[in-house]
Amino acid sequence: MVIRSFVFILFTLAILSYFIPVENRDSKDVDNDIALLTFNDSTMYTLTPDSMNRIVYSKKVLRYKNKDVMHSGALMTRGKNKDNVEITDSFSSDLIIKRGEDFKFLNNVMFTRNDYITLNTDELLYNAQTKVALNTLPFDGKYFNNYIKGKDIYLDLNKYYMRAKETHFEIEVQK
Repeated sequence: MVIRSFVFILFTLAILSYFIPVENRDSKDVDNDIALLTFNDSTMYTLTPDSMNRIVYSKKVLRYKNKDVMHSGALMTRGKNKDNVEITDSFSSDLIIKRGEDFKFLNNVMFTRNDYITLNTDELLYNAQTKVALNTLPFDGKYFNNYIKGKDIYLDLNKYYMRAKETHFEIEVQK
């Protein structure tokens, strides 16, 4: 009697375990890490009917299914302000991760706008659609030949709005 109930319990567990789904997680991770395309010394242009508004340079590009990873790269955007003056924004870093219109710049990031803003940091997140850049790490730079340092910068490149926490601004006074 005891042996019969033990065999019945084992048989029931075997049937239940047959219907439990099993996932092979190792194969999913391997598929996501394989680059679909690789480019060396690449330049990508984004063209509109009116002009060329974005250029991306990179020493090495790895294109995956849902992201692009660029090593030693730079992004240059061009536009005009409300006074019809041409504005050039330039982002450069050691590593750029692009997902859709979101760019993540990592390690030795440098942002410049024409010749009056220069910022240096180790991380910068930029959305090309909304033209907003932000980070959570300390930064330093120059603003019209005046020194600026702080943390958590927020740049709205459409409205020329800049905000940061713990900001230290040194103004050069000409005598």
